[in-house]
Amino acid sequence: MIRGIYHSAAGMLPRYYQLVNVSNNLANATTTSFKADRRYFSTVLNNELVQPGAGNHEKRLEDLDKGLYTNFSQGAISPTGNKTDFALNGTGYFVIENPETSERFYTRDGRFKINNQGELVTSLGYKVLDDSGSSVIVHDSNFFVDDKGTLFVRGSQTTGLMLADFEDPHVLIKKGDSMYQTKDPNAYPIPAEDTRVIQGSLEASNVNIVEEMVTMIDLNRNYESSQRALMAQDESLGKLINTVPRF
Repeated sequence: MIRGIYHSAAGMLPRYYQLVNVSNNLANATTTSFKADRRYFSTVLNNELVQPGAGNHEKRLEDLDKGLYTNFSQGAISPTGNKTDFALNGTGYFVIENPETSERFYTRDGRFKINNQGELVTSLGYKVLDDSGSSVIVHDSNFFVDDKGTLFVRGSQTTGLMLADFEDPHVLIKKGDSMYQTKDPNAYPIPAEDTRVIQGSLEASNVNIVEEMVTMIDLNRNYESSQRALMAQDESLGKLINTVPRF
């Protein structure tokens, strides 16, 4: 009886974690350049693993909260008409820097603005870097960026946007606000040679709302089935305890 309760709980936990991810995807369906997440489970949940203490695997249930996979496919690109908006057609990333810590991040969210120093910055005030690693200076809205990322200010070429890419995008982890960092210190960016910059446009989220809703319905049904099985076994166990004579 106890074994059945553990098996039912083991069926509920993965669905719970997957539902959390699906809910987060749906909540960010309209977030600029957001990339959808999926959670997969490599651990086989057998009786040994789900019973606390059995086989010296007391913490194996923590494996259920692992296996996060990000879909880095490109979202749709839509024009905005705003000169400080940028989209990337390809696999690259803008390189930005926290002015307080000099910490670098990568992003595809091109909703930039011009600060009081004439620098191109993100909505958080992070500096957009040029190909020399310095701040991109545009002074005012009288600037143009071609599809290779080359910057022209008042008709004169000045510098180019720093565009980075990775052979394996899964070395990147999300840091919030559509920013990424490498989880492997030995994973270095390479030039994004095949990425095209589109000024006056933004990349939409790659979340497929219909797919996410279908997945959520399926997960809810599976979760409820396991929940009903757990409740039935718990009720049977309660009857057994209360009706079996005590010696």
